[in-house]
Amino acid sequence: MKPYQSLSERGQARRLRPLALKALEHYDLDIARLRLVTNNLNGIFRLDTRAGEKWILRVSLPETGHNRQHITAEMDWLAALARDTALGAPRPLPARDGSLVVEAAVPGVPEPRLCAIFSWVPGTNLAEHISLQNMEKLGELMARLHTQALTYRPAPELDLLRFDRVFPFPEPFILFDARFATLFSPGQRAIYQQALHWAQTAIDQLKAGGEPMRILHGDLHQWNVRYSRGVLSPIDFEDLMWGWPVQDIATSLYYFIDREDYPALRAAFQAGYSRHSPWPERQPGEISAFIAARGLGMVNFVFNSSNPSLHNQAAEFVNRIEKRLHKLLGE
Repeated sequence: MKPYQSLSERGQARRLRPLALKALEHYDLDIARLRLVTNNLNGIFRLDTRAGEKWILRVSLPETGHNRQHITAEMDWLAALARDTALGAPRPLPARDGSLVVEAAVPGVPEPRLCAIFSWVPGTNLAEHISLQNMEKLGELMARLHTQALTYRPAPELDLLRFDRVFPFPEPFILFDARFATLFSPGQRAIYQQALHWAQTAIDQLKAGGEPMRILHGDLHQWNVRYSRGVLSPIDFEDLMWGWPVQDIATSLYYFIDREDYPALRAAFQAGYSRHSPWPERQPGEISAFIAARGLGMVNFVFNSSNPSLHNQAAEFVNRIEKRLHKLLGE
């Protein structure tokens, strides 16, 4: 049997299918069809029951660093959102024993995988429907999540990610390691270091300001929001973490900064957010500092990845993010 890591993405997905079936043994679902949606990072399968229900089964990739505590907190928040709001977030399905996270293992997959099942959220990605009106709706959606998070508290024993440093994710900070030095010109390295200092200063100011942290989605971009008949619904809460609203907003806006209409899109987002909650940016440039942090984090993620295709794009990533950092620092 070939080593799992040597397989193509499709080959790995074929190995994950028996594992998905193994995970399903923990649930009372009469499955008519199991089909792969994507195996990019996590394995995502669509489940169709004989009763006509649709569910999503996610097989988490261990390399992402999301452990049982993180996924348990994710499931708990989704359950609270389903109970307390009408935001249309995925509803977690408990296993037969009441667990919201199960573990499954099969030969050919090198380690046990944590699995969870969510309700299917209809629609298409918001990325296919970008407009000023929908950016307002995205701002409203984020504000409503932030409002709910004011009163939501995960179990205190859960050790969750905290956005109290520029790189909050589990992968190590290797951005300036000597092995990557040839990817940066001296000018590029200086811009990256300037942006790193800028972002850390913004975090230090948030800490000093006394505003308590709250749970954030952590990754609410236009590919993690579903659009159906004019309604937006959030999905993929895997990167939830403790942090401050300006950091969450920056993550959403990051993916629009290369567009010519970015100022208008940002203004629309702010207008929608402000309908439900005060705009949390305390001084000009605070959100931009966290947009820069997102760019730094993306390059650090690429450098840490074991995916050869991402490694081949590392130089292009460095150049692309440098242009964004120049733009942000020049605001």
